[in-house]
This record gives sequence, C-alpha cells and structure tokens, in this order.
Amino acid sequence: MNKQKSGTCESSEVKVEGPYDLPEGWKWVKLKDVVLRLQYGLSKAMNKEGIGFPIIRMNNVTYDGRLDLSELKYVDIDYETAEKFMLNKGDILFNRTNSKELVGKTTVFNEEGKFVFASYLISVVVDRKKVIPEFISAFFNSKRVKERFLNMARPAVQMANINARELSNIEIPLAPLDEQRRIISRLEQLIARVEEVKKLRKAVKEETEKIMQAALNKIFSKAEKENWKQVKIKDVVREFQSGFPCSKKHIIENGITHLRPNNIGFFGELNLSQLVLIPPEMVNLKRYSLKKGDILFNNTNSKELVGRACIVREDLNFGFSNHITRLRVNRQLVIPEWLVWNINYLWLKGHFLNICRKWIGQAGVNTKMLKSTKIFLPPIDEQKKMVQYLDKIKATIRSLKVVQQKTEEEFKELVPAILDKAFRGELIAYDKRS
Repeated sequence: MNKQKSGTCESSEVKVEGPYDLPEGWKWVKLKDVVLRLQYGLSKAMNKEGIGFPIIRMNNVTYDGRLDLSELKYVDIDYETAEKFMLNKGDILFNRTNSKELVGKTTVFNEEGKFVFASYLISVVVDRKKVIPEFISAFFNSKRVKERFLNMARPAVQMANINARELSNIEIPLAPLDEQRRIISRLEQLIARVEEVKKLRKAVKEETEKIMQAALNKIFSKAEKENWKQVKIKDVVREFQSGFPCSKKHIIENGITHLRPNNIGFFGELNLSQLVLIPPEMVNLKRYSLKKGDILFNNTNSKELVGRACIVREDLNFGFSNHITRLRVNRQLVIPEWLVWNINYLWLKGHFLNICRKWIGQAGVNTKMLKSTKIFLPPIDEQKKMVQYLDKIKATIRSLKVVQQKTEEEFKELVPAILDKAFRGELIAYDKRS
C-alpha cells in the first residue's frame, strides 16, 4: 500500500499528444497540469455507531460516478488528525484500489458537513482557473477511460491498484472553461433523463414480480372459496430426507456439487449459479442424490426466506445442505409441481415466517412442522391444469426478465458512452447546430 501523502503537482509544460483529435480551442494536458494536490486517504478502524467523523469509503463511490451515503461508517479520531483528511466541496474522489473492474470509480464531493476519506481513495484538488471538478470526474467515468483504468490497474492480493503518480500522468482533453460548463450542464440534463428511465424500468421490474404473486393468489383464493380438500404434507409425501452440513474448509475446485439454500430460487426454480464443490468421499450418493421430481425445501435461512421450495427437473448426482429437506411425493395423490406451488404460496403468505423457530440472524422449520403443514389437494387432473397455467405465467415472466437483464446491461454502459461523446466535443457541436 502506498504511504499516505499529499503534494503539489508540477506542470509538465510539454505538449501532450492524445489518443484522438480534439475540437478547435481544446488541448491535451496531463492531470498534473490542472491539479493543485493529490492525497491518499486515512487508514483507521471504522465503526457503524456514528462515533467520530463520517468517512467516505470506496463503496460510497458508485460505478456511474455518484456519491452514495446510504451506508456510512465513522472513525473516532481527534480533530487535528481529521483536518488533514477533511474533504471540501469540489474535491474529486478517485477509487485507486478495488477489484480490477472497479478501480477508477470517480465522483465529486459536494456534501455539507465534515467528512474524511479512506485510504483506498485519492482526493484530487483541481486548479479551478483551469478546470472544473465535474469535468474531470465525468471524463474519468467515460467508457474509454474506464477501459484504460481497467488495463492500467496493477494486480495486488485480491485487489488492483492505480497510484497517484500514474493518475497524475493521465491525459485530459481540456476545453475552455465556458465550454466545460456547457458540457457539464448538458450532461446533467441527459443523465437526469437516463435516471428517470431507470426509475421507470425499476417500477416495471417490480410490477413483473407481482404478476406471479397475482396468479398464485387467483388460484388459491379460488381454492379457499370453493373449500377444496386440505391434507397435511405428510399425507402426500412418502419420504423426508435432511441434507448434511458442509463448511467452507470442505469446498474444493473439482468435486461433487453441494446445494445450499441460495440455490433454491423463487417460485420453484432450482438456481444452479454460485455452486460449491466438495470432495466425493463426503457424499453418499445412494442416500443424497436427486431424482427428477424431487422437491427441495429450505428449512433454515433468514426469517423472510425460510420455507421456499423448488423442484428438481432431472436426475442429479448432487449432495445438499442440512438446511435443505428433500421431499419425494406419492404421485398417486399429488404431482410434485402442485406441491411446490402450494409450498411457495404458503411462503408468500408468510405461513412459514409465522411458525418457524427464530434465533439471531436465522430461522428454521423442522420436519415435524413441515409434515403438519396443510395444503390444498384437488384431483390429479385439476392439479395438472393449474400447474400448466402457473408454469405458463412463470415462463412469460422469465422471458420478460431476460429482456430486462439485457436492457439493464445496456443501460450500465449508456452513461459512459454519452460521456465519450462529450469529450470528443460532439455534444457541444450538436448544441451549436440546434
């Protein structure tokens, strides 16, 4: 780690060649030509209790260049020490150390109050006779520069780094001050529109999640109104099998997949992302392997997640955690898909939250509780019809989510792409034509 230090940057006083041609009146300079000081932040133990001064960390700087103060920490230091790391309005914060793809996150500090900043950040104080802070920050958040930071960042232990000397030698496309202000004003308008669209998209995403809930409510409200037959889960399940524990020390690179509660997705899907592997000798596959139609019930988790269930769609030589119970149904009485929808409806309505045993950070539903839980049991033909209806709704939602994920990724790159245009002079050229 670099030592904490600060200093006045000397001008290179040399004509700088940039990667592309600039509009008339612009010129390429190095960052050190337009800044007064670069300084590393403070390395001190932090607390969440609000004791001392609020400290800006790398997590408070977002990928798209905003300052997020939703999760603040504090450092308990004397005022004399704090003064050395105190932020002023207009200070640029550069994330010098992070995972490789996040090195280079940049924002401008414009908050009221006395804040200090942490060691994985560099504060950049610019000469405002030459450049406005927002101009530099916006340039660093552009697509081309993000890619450059990605290539520049030197690997360290689980981290990557760009130091102050490397940062000071970055080439900057310097526009006249009036033009800088026009560019920032235009960017703020465009980015505000993007943020509005993001809010609308978030609302649509939330509404998409409600579609499945509405479909389940429709089916099971009908069941309640028509007084369908109810039975206990133990009446339709022929086998209950709890999994076995596995700690982090057992995880290896090649082995047998071990399913955990996070692999039980919402509304009956088995989520095969974020898998862990354990030594084959730990798994008794005759006892713990999974067959098509098996149901996995999340018996232990945080209070709001305990009670979810999913179905296994194919035979799998996997093991599973002791926080999961495997159910094998009597198919003459119930089809597995119907039981899964019943269980997830009960989870959605808070049934398992109400009956579970609660302790710090966790909750649990034991096999006895699960066995005694009641479900609706219409005839098999009726079960199949309702499963077909619910599966069709789920498939539609899945398709919508694929589109949403694609547009989300496109939106992530939209602002950096807009910024790229700005620093080629294209936004200003457009304004002059209009």
